[in-house]
Amino acid sequence: MKQEWIKRLDESLIRPFYEQQTDEEIEEGLRTQLSFGTAGIRGIFGIGPGRMNAFTVRKVALGIAKFFKSIKDNVSIVVFYDSRLLSDAFAREISTILAQNNIKVITSNKYKSTPELSYAVRYYNADGGVMITASHNPKNYNGIKVYNQYGGQLLPKDSAILSNYIEEIDNPLDIDCLGYSAFLKDNQIIYANDDLTNSYKKKVIQTTGKIEKKKAKIVLTSLHGTSLPIVAEILDELDYDNYVIEQNQSKPDGHFPTVNNPNPEDEEVFNDSKILAERTDAKLIIATDPDADRLGIVERLANGEYRYINGNEIGLILMKLRYQDLVNASFESLYIVKSIVTSELGEKLAKALNVKVYNALTGFKFISDILNKNEGKDEKLLLAYEESNGYLAEPFTRDKDAIQIVPLIIKYKNILYENNITFTDTLIDIYKTIGHYKDINLSPSFKGQEGQMKIREIIDFFRNENVYQMCGLNVKAIEDYQLGKIKYLDSGLVEQTRFPNSNLIRFIFDEGFIAIRPSGTEPKIKIYFSLDVEDINSVIDEFMKTYIEN
Repeated sequence: MKQEWIKRLDESLIRPFYEQQTDEEIEEGLRTQLSFGTAGIRGIFGIGPGRMNAFTVRKVALGIAKFFKSIKDNVSIVVFYDSRLLSDAFAREISTILAQNNIKVITSNKYKSTPELSYAVRYYNADGGVMITASHNPKNYNGIKVYNQYGGQLLPKDSAILSNYIEEIDNPLDIDCLGYSAFLKDNQIIYANDDLTNSYKKKVIQTTGKIEKKKAKIVLTSLHGTSLPIVAEILDELDYDNYVIEQNQSKPDGHFPTVNNPNPEDEEVFNDSKILAERTDAKLIIATDPDADRLGIVERLANGEYRYINGNEIGLILMKLRYQDLVNASFESLYIVKSIVTSELGEKLAKALNVKVYNALTGFKFISDILNKNEGKDEKLLLAYEESNGYLAEPFTRDKDAIQIVPLIIKYKNILYENNITFTDTLIDIYKTIGHYKDINLSPSFKGQEGQMKIREIIDFFRNENVYQMCGLNVKAIEDYQLGKIKYLDSGLVEQTRFPNSNLIRFIFDEGFIAIRPSGTEPKIKIYFSLDVEDINSVIDEFMKTYIEN
């Protein structure tokens, strides 16, 4: 098997990555299979069915074709790609396979963001979409997100059907991929035009409204991704020019030369832009990830210090300030949608504002599903968000959309700045009203096959053991979303979660919650602490030593 893959190494497009891999990494790629996670398929580059390469991409594309053709005969699909290594080549492979199966393909001859893909599916009334991206993963990763006709990622039921179609395909090396140029000539594959981009920008501008205050200088960085130049074009149309771009990170580059991981959840990605902020006396730094679905912000305070504002905190700031924008609008009610691992403060603030709350499982596709069901109701979305720095203000896209959030943050920053108020001050004001949980998320890594076994062992332990006390906190209830059950430990009463199955466990205390799940996109465990305790660091240390390290 290995020799077959090596013979076609150049056609697989990943020779440089293969030459850098160890024998163990190569063997792992040959004996494993790519699988769907919380955000489609992601993997590192390499040979074999367990790695991202031209042949596994063709296999996934053929499965996508079979899936959509099983729903209807005349299918159209949008295929976009970001600035990652091989994203453009993989988009070409997928477009060709879809066209071979008599599917109309709308693609692009330049990189696009994930929110633009979501919008394009709706704009073109397409039957689905495919986005080539691994979001904020390291440079040796790429992936494939698959979208439904609403512009949201596939829900578990459809993902399972698609996975079956993919798994039925035996040998990806047998899949031919020819004729891209001919399909272009015959208009089986067409390129999206500027009308799409202009329509999307218009929606973002309408969402923002006027930016009347313009005194706070902003630093923007795309972390070598796709948010530039479109964000700059939107700001120009909003007549806002009090910003500077971190030029070292403005060029799309899948090598991500200035950062280890292009993830705006990590404060270290702001190091270069902090220097620029210091030099230009900027008051705020906004960073977007490579496919522009997530963002992070760092605020420069009056004393010159920098404060990283985490994903939960950004959600609170956006909720309060957007509420002030919309409170006088003629809607019967406002609502938010948040994930169940997002801080409890989000629900507390919403209730204090008399805003309805919808909770969703982890993964923005579940938030998107709620937005679909609410469409046409006399309810106005205030904010949809996850603690992992993904936000949506207006649902003209159905995925996280950093591009529409950037101008809003700039608008709100300037309104506050005019009154000598910071985002940090706003958070303090919120905490005075609703209390203050400490929200910290950890993502320990477990590499290789042994790591995958370790992840399963840890999750199985929490699933199978009744833990009545954890880190000095009394467990009130255990919510197991894989089993669909909530067990109340005092009474022994068991209820249904009323959510789709998901490999997530939450431990509920009087002080808040701790949640744990395996990552769907990386070899990591995601652990969420949302607690009203004096010393959360001691709780975290004890948890990690007791349950993870040992």
